[in-house]
Amino acid sequence: MYPLKFKPILKEVLWGGERIFSLKGLPADGRCVGESWEVSTVPAFVSVVENGAWKGTALTELIAREKGAILGEKNYQKYGNNLPLLFKFIDTKDHCSVQVHPNDDLAQARHASPGKTEIWYVIDAAPDAMLISGFSKEISEEEYRRRVQENTLEEVLVHHAVKSGDVFFIPAGRIHAIGRGLLVAEIQQNTDITYRVYDYGRKDAQGCSRTLHTEEAVAALDFSVLSEDDLKQETAHIHAEHTELIDCEFFNVNLLNISENTQKDYRSLDSFVVYMCVQGACEIAPLNLPKGEDFKGEAVFLRQGESVLIPAVMGAFEIRPNAGADVKLLECYV
Repeated sequence: MYPLKFKPILKEVLWGGERIFSLKGLPADGRCVGESWEVSTVPAFVSVVENGAWKGTALTELIAREKGAILGEKNYQKYGNNLPLLFKFIDTKDHCSVQVHPNDDLAQARHASPGKTEIWYVIDAAPDAMLISGFSKEISEEEYRRRVQENTLEEVLVHHAVKSGDVFFIPAGRIHAIGRGLLVAEIQQNTDITYRVYDYGRKDAQGCSRTLHTEEAVAALDFSVLSEDDLKQETAHIHAEHTELIDCEFFNVNLLNISENTQKDYRSLDSFVVYMCVQGACEIAPLNLPKGEDFKGEAVFLRQGESVLIPAVMGAFEIRPNAGADVKLLECYV
């Protein structure tokens, strides 16, 4: 087992820009790319290994072959050949639509799919960048429908001024939108189900209005009103080596600040681990396993805008920051 990198799946969208290319050190090709799917087993968008002995292998095929050695035994028993999470980098040249996601029960009943709870980490933000998360006042289902019809829904949503390092946890049911001028790392459940509530009256490339899911969203929406502290977390001032961002039933996400060589061994977790690099660059180098086992694996280089999956049984390894670099990694496992 060795650290697995994947060929990014670049998705062109109406609101996308060109910063994904610079974030990942890729040449721009003129497309408006809004999302880079980093690690995915969503059907039709399955990640393919791009390094080492398994180069060219689809992630679902690799999991089917290696089972719990990749996912962890408990995860494999629960999720089979699917990674339970989807990892993305997002670039918003324009506003994303206002939307909501169903929870597991509703998504299973309607779509035979998991629901969608997610977390955002803001990598970079324009000076006037905003995010929407939550309602600013209590409204009824009837008022929701009326405001969607009248294009006044934004008046009852919470608009957050954001900066690099801000974190937003978006459980299923919470109304939300990523505003323009943002680079975001997103970790979510393994599904692409979205109910679009409001889209600023935009037209697609064919001149058609994008479909809204006003009625579908009613059963999914949580109309609760929460405080700013419950909706947003700031990490820019945190310099601890390890900071917990969220511990929920779907995933655990921590922020790692690494400035010197740091050894890790996750085998006791019984879970895969994914690192998303949101600042700096480093090498991840497998170390000799204990008890004389002769295996060193393969080192990988990880820079800002890249991700790597650590198989559940890979063993001990070392994170080695580039000289003089302060590295920030989002660490995620189940």
